[in-house]
Amino acid sequence: MLLWQPIPPSPVHGVRSWGVGGGFLACLSPAHGSLWELQKMITKATGKNALLYYSSYGCFCGFGGKGQPKDATDRCCQLHDTCYNNLLSYHCSAKMQGYRYGGVPTSPPPGSWCAQLSCECDRSLVLCLKQSLRSYSTRYRFYWKRWC
Repeated sequence: MLLWQPIPPSPVHGVRSWGVGGGFLACLSPAHGSLWELQKMITKATGKNALLYYSSYGCFCGFGGKGQPKDATDRCCQLHDTCYNNLLSYHCSAKMQGYRYGGVPTSPPPGSWCAQLSCECDRSLVLCLKQSLRSYSTRYRFYWKRWC
C-alpha cells in the first residue's frame, strides 16, 4: 500500500508546500540531510522539540520499529517507516535523500524524484503528528524498544 501519491508539478518548479497551523511546510530540492529537515518540520508543526519528544517515542518513533504501535502518535511513525520502506522499491533511500525545508515557498532549482518522495513521506508524518497531538503520552516517551 502506498502512503503517498506523487504530486503534479506546481507552478513554482520544484516546490511543494502545505499549510500547517497558519504556516507552510515547503520542501525545496536539492538539499542537505533530510533527518535534520524533518526535525525542523516536526518542531514547527507540533510545537514540541522533535529530538526530545519524538526520537524515542513508543515502538516506532526513532530508529527501528517492531510490534504494535502504542497510540496514534506511534502509529504515525509506523506509517512513516512504511513509507520510507516503500521508496526502496524505487531505489530511493529516503533516509539518505537530501532536501531543504523552508517555512515559505521559494523558487529552488528542480530537485530529484527521490528527494521529492522522501519529502512527501516526511510531510505526511508531520501532518499526522500534528493531528495526533492529543494522543501523545509521556508514558511512551523514551520507551524501551525491547518492550515492543
